[in-house]
Amino acid sequence: MLTRHHVPVADLEDIATGRITAPTGTRVAAAERSRRTLMLRALAEAERTAAEHAAAASELHGPLPPMTYAFDLLARAERRDPQAVARVLGHPPVGVWAVRLLGRLRKGAVARPGEPPLWREAGYAHALAAAAALRAGLPARVRVPARAGRVTLPTLGHAVLDDAPGDHDVATPDTGDHDVATLETGGPGAARLTLGPYALELPADPHTPAPGWHPARVLSWTPGDPGPGVFLDDADPYRDFRSPWPPPAPVTDGESGIWQRRLHDAADLLRARHPDAARMARLVLNSLVPLPGMPRFRTSSASYAEAFGGALASLPRDPVDFAVTLVHESRHSVLNALGHQIQLVDRATGGPHADTLLYAPWRTDPRPPWGLLHGTYAFAGVADFWRAERHALTGPRADLAHFEFAVWRDAVAIALRTLADQPGLTPWGRRFVDAMACRSAPWADEQVPAGALAPALDELADLRATWCSHNLVPDPAATRRLTGFRLDGGPADEATAPPSRMRAERPPRLPELRCELRRTLLADGGTFAPDTRARLSGVERAPDLLEADMCLLLGGPANAARAAERYRAVLIAAPGTREAWVGLGLALAAAGEHTPATALLHRPELVRALALDARTRDGRLPDPVDLADWTARLPGLTGPLVTGLPGT
Repeated sequence: MLTRHHVPVADLEDIATGRITAPTGTRVAAAERSRRTLMLRALAEAERTAAEHAAAASELHGPLPPMTYAFDLLARAERRDPQAVARVLGHPPVGVWAVRLLGRLRKGAVARPGEPPLWREAGYAHALAAAAALRAGLPARVRVPARAGRVTLPTLGHAVLDDAPGDHDVATPDTGDHDVATLETGGPGAARLTLGPYALELPADPHTPAPGWHPARVLSWTPGDPGPGVFLDDADPYRDFRSPWPPPAPVTDGESGIWQRRLHDAADLLRARHPDAARMARLVLNSLVPLPGMPRFRTSSASYAEAFGGALASLPRDPVDFAVTLVHESRHSVLNALGHQIQLVDRATGGPHADTLLYAPWRTDPRPPWGLLHGTYAFAGVADFWRAERHALTGPRADLAHFEFAVWRDAVAIALRTLADQPGLTPWGRRFVDAMACRSAPWADEQVPAGALAPALDELADLRATWCSHNLVPDPAATRRLTGFRLDGGPADEATAPPSRMRAERPPRLPELRCELRRTLLADGGTFAPDTRARLSGVERAPDLLEADMCLLLGGPANAARAAERYRAVLIAAPGTREAWVGLGLALAAAGEHTPATALLHRPELVRALALDARTRDGRLPDPVDLADWTARLPGLTGPLVTGLPGT
């Protein structure tokens, strides 16, 4: 049964400020539950449309009954045990599956290479119904898809039929496209799964491991916590929204133990020092998809609008790392849910704001207004986390926490100013942004030690200039005219800086390495570990460029001057190196040469374009510092460049 939902104004403002109460969380989750129900209705309608064409119906159903059979079983299970069905339909992969299948049905898409056949994707509905029937103790007989002898029952676990007792002398079952298993439930505590010659009695408690049966891993927020917990999902075919049906990546018992200890420690930390964030995470998150471990300061995490309550995350290195990830991803989930009920930003395709792209300090690529709002909300939580955490730490860890607070405090302020200027914000969106701004405004007055503030300001300048160098390009015709004017001896103050626009092609790229090196330096007490060069040189950074970066970050006028010379040498050899143009600007600023640094940090894409154009004309590259000094004197150099990009 569908319910009409509304968002109290108090909920909107509580969410904006990160202070979610249990009633607010309940209302958000209920609305998402209704959204999932609407998705099932849409799938039923799409199935009826497809059934009008025999070929489409055959591809859709394959060896399984129509999805309406599964939906009827879900309805019967819900009448018996509403909470059992709520747990199944609230599973984040359900949203990923529904959106994906709806897309295929509406487009009439044939499976592309590597994709499962359509009937197997539709068969996930039967797996959901089987899991709900089993949870509700409802007698049923359900046919479900199997793949390579493996049957997944979402939220419960998966069976590997060739792992069942007495079956080891039988050949592995045929794993063709038409593998179908049958689950028979006889009521509470009785279930049997069969696939060809294989049969498996599920344990009375499906959360208990047994030969052939691998229950879903569930982490608790605290030891002995009776609550629903958090799935550590390593088996569901739709667990990773980036690539449905990924190959199995089973988590070992030892790895699961690490995840559990990290979650307990992170939850303890949040409860003790960040109660609002702790409440939000526990109300929202119900599933974590483990990603491979990442090097220090490269934590990987992601979430998806239709996977409410779920997050992908790399194995956390420590409780603090995990806690800040939980804060970040729980905010994304909450804002996704709110955005499903209230339009905060005009996102109409073809509308007046559809092509707007903006600068986000935490991204390497330009973002639409809705994306910028999302990031701003998530990083406001991150900044608030470090704001409190920095006072609970000591030594280098405190230095790093002060740095993180200073960076994300100012980054959020930049983004909020950008959002405030956006005509695409709806009245409710503007109210949401205003509430965020009121909550974060006092942070600007909080003191940060000089040893952390200076690198934080460098970081912000680096982020902005690097973003410009990769995403912007000056007008080509104006650049050629300006190059000719300079080569003819024209003074800069008699010309004008040409505008820049977004590059048509912006290849994905990793975050700037200097950002990682700054954090490494702070965390390690002001020195680089002996293996830093060996780990990065020639692998992630050209050796000469890495030497310049490390020299710059060690600080001091002498190191800054040496870094400037090294960046200059890199550019003479490879003038297209964007990172070196920005690095040169940072080095010159640190050495007190502010005029050329201004051009390189405000318009690196223009200085680079002028250098490359000059070399094309006469085969010689102008001295990078002299060119930057000339460019800095152009009128209009530091004005606004493109919509949403701060001019200073």
